[in-house]
Amino acid sequence: MRNKRWIQIIMGSALLAVGGTALAGCNAPQETQMEVQKTIQKPAVKISDAQKRSIGAPQETVAEVTASAERDVVVKASGDVLKALKKRGDQVKQGELLFELDPADVLLQKQKAEIGLRTAQNNLKEGQFAAQDDPDALQPLKDQIRMAQIDIEQINRTLDNYKVTAPISGILTDFSIEPGMTITQGIVGKIQQINPVKIKANITEENAKLLKGKTELSFYAADRPDQLFKGKIVYFADIMDTMNRTYELELQADNANLALKPGTKVQLRLTDEAEQEVLTIPTTAIIREESNTYVYLFSGGKVEKRQVELGRLNELYQEVIEGLATGDQVVVSGQHQLKDNQEVEVLAAN
Repeated sequence: MRNKRWIQIIMGSALLAVGGTALAGCNAPQETQMEVQKTIQKPAVKISDAQKRSIGAPQETVAEVTASAERDVVVKASGDVLKALKKRGDQVKQGELLFELDPADVLLQKQKAEIGLRTAQNNLKEGQFAAQDDPDALQPLKDQIRMAQIDIEQINRTLDNYKVTAPISGILTDFSIEPGMTITQGIVGKIQQINPVKIKANITEENAKLLKGKTELSFYAADRPDQLFKGKIVYFADIMDTMNRTYELELQADNANLALKPGTKVQLRLTDEAEQEVLTIPTTAIIREESNTYVYLFSGGKVEKRQVELGRLNELYQEVIEGLATGDQVVVSGQHQLKDNQEVEVLAAN
């Protein structure tokens, strides 16, 4: 009986201890329970900084070198070539003599006209004494003098055309004049002005944005990528060519050493190395909703849904044109379960 009594006492004490613990749990502060629950409900995310990175090599497009000016070499008279002073490929200056035609026949015509003029002038002097009472009788002689003078003027102009000069400075092309050959009136060659030269390109609508505010661009020949040239933008079309959906671009570049040849292609840089360093974020941070793009910006333990404007893409990173600043932290993992202004738990980076 005594042992049974002691067993009852021990069991009662145990039940009292357990009950006390349970009561203590029921009396725990409600705030503590809410904090625990709140911590458990925070979504876990990973974040990354928005920072400057190279978006890739400079943007380029193909352009063509053309002469800054081109003029035809025109012969205004026909005849035999007496002298040929220049040949195809020669560099010439404006007004420089290229070749001469044989003027022998024209000089004979001039001598004849000069004799006729002197004869008419002498006849006028003699006729003045005989026609003092009738001045109108001298008019035919005066007309002969004037006609002889006009003939001489025309012959002098023809003689000027027998000397063919360069209309502009540049390189003589399509020119094959040789002494002794007979030529007729017309075009016998061209002169291309290649210092300076023009650089022409057609710019796509997307690349046109890269030229905003620029006054000059760099370019290089495909076989000499280490030699950069500079060109000044002299024309950039405001209106798009609707068929090709491009804008016409024209630059002017110095070519003192004549290294740039008309008709050749060059690589035109629409951006430089410095412009390739842009603000970027990992592509995993981007959320697309219809035509808009968003990211979740992390700050102070919470996230903010922010609309952004994106630019160029380079593998794992994309340019941010508007919406973020350097150093902003964006969610790169777990963002699809988030809501604006929601508290989150940031996981440590691997």
